[in-house]
Amino acid sequence: MKCLVYIAGDVTSYTTTNYEFEGKEFNTFFSAHALAKLLDPQKIVALLPDSLVVHGNSTAKDLPILIKGYKNMILNRSNQLFKDENMKKDVEDFVNKIDVRVIPNVGSGQAYYVDKEGKLLSEGQKYKRNPYSTERSPVFIFNVIYSIFNELSKSCDEIIVDLTHGTNVLVSVTMAVGSLFNCRFVAAPIMGAPGNKVSVVELTEVVKAMKDSLAITYSIEKVDERYFRDYSETLRKLNPSEFKEMKELIGKIKSDDPNKVISFLKNLRNGFALEGVKSMKELKDYINELENDVNSLSMAYGEWYNHAYFENENRIVLSHFYSTIKVKDLIYSGNDLEVLEKILDLYIKVGYYDKAISLARELPVAFCLNSRGGGIFSDDDKNYKECDEIVREYLEKSSMLQFRNILMHGSLSKDLKAEVKEGRIELGNKIKLSAIENYILKNLEKDYQNTKNEVTKTNT
Repeated sequence: MKCLVYIAGDVTSYTTTNYEFEGKEFNTFFSAHALAKLLDPQKIVALLPDSLVVHGNSTAKDLPILIKGYKNMILNRSNQLFKDENMKKDVEDFVNKIDVRVIPNVGSGQAYYVDKEGKLLSEGQKYKRNPYSTERSPVFIFNVIYSIFNELSKSCDEIIVDLTHGTNVLVSVTMAVGSLFNCRFVAAPIMGAPGNKVSVVELTEVVKAMKDSLAITYSIEKVDERYFRDYSETLRKLNPSEFKEMKELIGKIKSDDPNKVISFLKNLRNGFALEGVKSMKELKDYINELENDVNSLSMAYGEWYNHAYFENENRIVLSHFYSTIKVKDLIYSGNDLEVLEKILDLYIKVGYYDKAISLARELPVAFCLNSRGGGIFSDDDKNYKECDEIVREYLEKSSMLQFRNILMHGSLSKDLKAEVKEGRIELGNKIKLSAIENYILKNLEKDYQNTKNEVTKTNT
């Protein structure tokens, strides 16, 4: 089911114009009515701010009156603007179809007063107004609107959100809420008295750009490529020759390949730490070049009035690039061993406990080999066998080996005394994850450093 949601506005002064969207037009006095005709939604929901119409002091008691008052406001304006009975009937059908939900607003203004029949009262040539002033948490408003969208999401396959009207707070909150659901966002940009036609603007790509950029940032912060949004396919559709003097720069942007970052994050997440280390220099060069190009691109957007060819370009999203550049925080300097130590700290920070405890177990062996002139991780290597044995002896004094076995064996560990019988598995030694987590956060680094320091002294 297709659903249309809009924020109810003060229609008493609206005038008619042609609303154009997706190649079709409809003449009316407010965008929600036009979109209802152009998109034919099966359900229409009006979010009525409690700041628009008032009756008494209790919204709960006055709810039916407020809803009726808003509907009368639309019908009154329709009767003032249209002589055509068919248009009046069309607006009336729209009003009968809308599901009005009263929502809280915040701030100060003038609300329209309605009587107990939901009729607007005249005072001279104007409608009677009552002062409105309310202070509320925007999060409270967010939760109210979220509850409405959450309900709609159970029956609506697509939710179209009209952000044409509404206060700055309500538009911002509604857009934030809608971004968490399967929504399209539109708005009719009318500034002052409308002309003969206004084109309804699709804002969905803006919301997608924001969500994708946040996902890229989160992907890097959490070292998890699965959240990364690969935008390279979109960039490949660019035609640099369309950008005149910026042709060379756009050509470089077009060839940008975020898969270098994705591969780097994937290696780290899966414990291929050394692969990540080996790719850091190439990645650093790539990011430095990307940053220079994007800074130039950003300057061009800052002088947008000189670059008209950007005006209708949706494929370039600056925030995608700047989010990607944040991977610089994961590029470390030093030799391989020094960088692996920093990756150990990173694993602890992002909660990759199995990777952290495994690396903390093996890194002292590597430092031991290095202190003895080198060696190979192989039972055939004398230095390795000695270093590994020394490390094991030191670590047996801590909980590292036991906790490592538990994490690496999916709880099927001798340390947990896992007993298998008749298809069931019971743990004889119940060690909670919280105990392992507490150890890794508070003691792993200390045990690692102590072990490393001790084994590097045995380089004889």
